[in-house]
Parts: sequence; C-alpha cells; structure tokens
Amino acid sequence: MWNSLIVQPISWLLRTLYELTSSYGLAIILFTLIMKFVFLPLTMKGKKSMLVMQRLNPKLKELEAKYKNDKEKYNIELQKLYKQEKANPLSGCLWQLIPFPIMIALFDVVRRPLTNLMGLSAEQIDLIISNATISEALIAKGVDIATVAKQSQIVLANAIHENFDALLRALPELGSTLIDIDFTFLGINLSLTPSAGILNIYWFIPIISGVLSWLGVFINQKLTQGLGGTADQNPQQQNKMMTMMGPVMSIWFGFMWPVTISIYWISNSLFGVAQDVLLNLYYGKKLGIADELKSRKGIEAKKAEAKERAALKADNQEDEKDTRSNLSNVSRKKYERLKKQQQEQRRRMSGPDADEVTEEADSGETDDAKGANSDD
Repeated sequence: MWNSLIVQPISWLLRTLYELTSSYGLAIILFTLIMKFVFLPLTMKGKKSMLVMQRLNPKLKELEAKYKNDKEKYNIELQKLYKQEKANPLSGCLWQLIPFPIMIALFDVVRRPLTNLMGLSAEQIDLIISNATISEALIAKGVDIATVAKQSQIVLANAIHENFDALLRALPELGSTLIDIDFTFLGINLSLTPSAGILNIYWFIPIISGVLSWLGVFINQKLTQGLGGTADQNPQQQNKMMTMMGPVMSIWFGFMWPVTISIYWISNSLFGVAQDVLLNLYYGKKLGIADELKSRKGIEAKKAEAKERAALKADNQEDEKDTRSNLSNVSRKKYERLKKQQQEQRRRMSGPDADEVTEEADSGETDDAKGANSDD
C-alpha cells in the first residue's frame, strides 16, 4: 500500500521531470517545488493557526496570572479562549511534519532508481551486475557487488550511465527499459555519499543543508513573532524540538545518504523561507484587517451603549418632568373645584348669615389656594 500510494507516484513524477529537463538535480528541485504547491493548503492552515496562537500570548499570560492557583479553572478558561478564537495549539507545528513522509518515500526512490525509476525486476538487475563492463566499473570504485542491488542501486545507476552504450550493446533487450541518468549537477555527482572523515566539497553540502534548515525555522519564528505582536519569552517544548530536529536530521541524513537528499533538503529549506515570507505577508494583512474590523465593532458597540444610556437618562428626566407637571395640574384642579363649590354656596345662601359665611368661605378659599401653591 505504501509503495502504490506514495513511492510509485513519486517515482513517476521524478522520472517525468528528469525526462523533461535532462538534469537529475533540476528534477529534484522541481519535485520539491511541486510538493510545496501540493501541500500549500495544509501549510496555510498551519501557518494561520500558528499566527493566531502567537497573537493569543498576552491573553494566555493573563489567564496564567489570574488562575495560577486554580489549574482546573485555568484549563476551563483556556479551552473557552481557544474555542472563542478558533485556535488549535497543535496545528501550528504539525504542518512542519508534512515533508517527512514525502522525504522517506523519496529516500527509497533515490536509493533504488533501477527498481523505482526504471521498473527493472530483480532478475534484470542481476543480469546488469553480471555484465563484465559494469562489474569491473563497480569493483574499481570499491563497491560490494553482492550488496549493490539492495543497498547501492544509485551507484549502479551511475555506472550504467558511464557505460550506457557498452551495456546496451551487451544487453539490447533492456534498451526500452534502461534510463541513462546523468547524476552530474553543478559539477557535483549526486550519486555519491559524503564522508564525515574526508574534507572535500561533498563534506560541506550536508552542513549547508543543516544551516539552511535551521535558518528557515529561525526566520519563520521571527516572522511569526513580528505578526503576533508580543514575542513568547517561554516557547513551548514542541517548538524547541522542531527548531533543532530539522537541522540535526538534515546533517545526519546528509552523511548517510547520497548528495541527492541534501539537494532536496536545501531546496525545501529555501522554498520554505520564500513561502513563509509570502504567507506572513498575506496573513499579516488579513489578520490586520480582521483586527481593524474588530476594533471598529468594539468602538461602535461602545458608542451605541453610550447613546442608549443617554436616551435612557433623557427618558427618565422626561418622566420626572411629566410627574411633576401632573401633580401641579391635580393641585390646580382641586383648588378650582373648591372655589367653584364655595361660589355655589354663596349664591344659595340668603339672610343675615350670608356675610359671615362669605368671610369663612373667603378664608377657606385663601387656605386652599395656599395649599395649591404649596403643592405646585
């Protein structure tokens, strides 16, 4: 399943690129670039999550300070914050693991080009090794013929390239299957494996690969911190591991495998830096717009709240004014009603007691008027 789903498609793609470019090194570089485009959606998702997490650092520190003595409450509030901000603390670094399955499959393709790129069977490979011209070339290079078919097919493929015409004359039946792969790229033979104990140009290639791998991670972290607003002074353990794991593996594999692998790793690091710069520019602008909209909404919400409070205050003042006005009207009506009743009594009254009643009425009218004015 692994071979049919991963190794065979990679083999077909690499062979197609070599046939188009006639350069094994350029085919590896183009293969790396294509893989970057294939996994771009996942990379973008991981990058966005990483930037969101970086921008949450101030809030995370506030939660730590607020609930430093209550871990259970802290975890609850932390999950609420992640849900509210749609953040995933793990997805930011998972995208960095994407190249590794592809790289493992590429290792197999590079290690066994006769099996994967040319599609030769074990019997056909043994027939090639038994050819006098090829076997002499391998022995001259100090290659163990007994294990070359399983462990050093790339060396065998290079020997085939150096003696391609002679091999075709001896084995014409393989003419439609064999591929003349030229491993020379920028003056370097990509089929050779660097030795840690021999200082030459090949020794520097894994070192360059490791340095570029570290530099890519370093630049990515700096770009992320620049967009996150506040740098995390206590990076998570997983980020430390990712910072060192890539460079260490790059150097180690560089001295264990042919130079082809280091060329792939160098290309992956360079394309990764360019990709990180572009994605940080894209998400920096996008998140900046989102922050601006969020800020505007916050300001508008505060204005609306202030306006609502002012309207409520105005309504309360109007209600108080209406209440005082109603009380004043009630007192005035009461006074007028009493005055009317007294006048009616005067008209009905007759006789010598009218003057006395009139004086009492006038006195009562005056008291009622005073009461009404007091109510006003």
